[in-house]
Amino acid sequence: MRRAVAVAIALSALTGIGAVGRSRVSRAEASSARHRYHVATTLAPATKQTLAALGTGSAEAGDGDGDGIDDATELALARDYFPYFSMDPREDCSRHGVLFRLSPHPRDPAKLAIWYVVLYERDCGLRGLGSHVGDDEVFGEVIDPTVPAPAGILAVRAISHQGTTCERVSTCGSLPKCEPCDTAVRANRLYPVVYSSFHKHGNYASLATCSAWLCDFHGCGLASSPDEPTFVNAGEPDRPLVRDLTAGGLVTPATGWSEQSLMHFDPWSERNFGGAGNVTDDLEDESFLVSPSGC
Repeated sequence: MRRAVAVAIALSALTGIGAVGRSRVSRAEASSARHRYHVATTLAPATKQTLAALGTGSAEAGDGDGDGIDDATELALARDYFPYFSMDPREDCSRHGVLFRLSPHPRDPAKLAIWYVVLYERDCGLRGLGSHVGDDEVFGEVIDPTVPAPAGILAVRAISHQGTTCERVSTCGSLPKCEPCDTAVRANRLYPVVYSSFHKHGNYASLATCSAWLCDFHGCGLASSPDEPTFVNAGEPDRPLVRDLTAGGLVTPATGWSEQSLMHFDPWSERNFGGAGNVTDDLEDESFLVSPSGC
């Protein structure tokens, strides 16, 4: 019993989770290095050229979040440029969906930035130790929408256990000074792989950076097939597209979710996602933005 309590306390200290209880501070509270990105309301000329190359026509017609990109196009891009997301083959704590934000990149509006926030019903910890309701894990991409996926995925950045002793930043891509990505076949093409660690769900852009020690217990593994999650467009901070993840089709009984405390969650509120982090912070975090000039 003493050993179990000691492990729980160690987990809490390392990963920033409530290993003995459910609560956890938000990531903004855990790390003062987080910077928020709000998209400019004026559409840059380079972005107009990008949209013209995509053949989307008038962005304003269906641009509910006011970032200059048609919302239906955003959803199609988020799905098509999603990596080979590898849930660990042993994972039995896997109910999840993906909330995303897609915007012109602040350093090159001809490129696009995507935040993928993977929301889980539970973090299952180590044999129940360190487990909590709700989990939010993030990775980001820089894409060139004029180049079809997967070649148009220029860089991927994952940060596991952000703001804690266990934090690991992994970045890969084809940009200058980026390490090459691990790849696997999705839709008959080689896509970059993002790994989700067993039970703890930390995201990693390379298998080599996923530790099998205390932080992520049994490490990561390559799934035999890529994940195909439900996607919901979060919109922009000043013009959200969803304020209720149940009404929005992400956290619903129809997709298997049963935890009542997560139903009707507003991702743009100041509330944490269950015992996990603050999703608003995730969607605005510049830490996941890789510069289009290189790693």
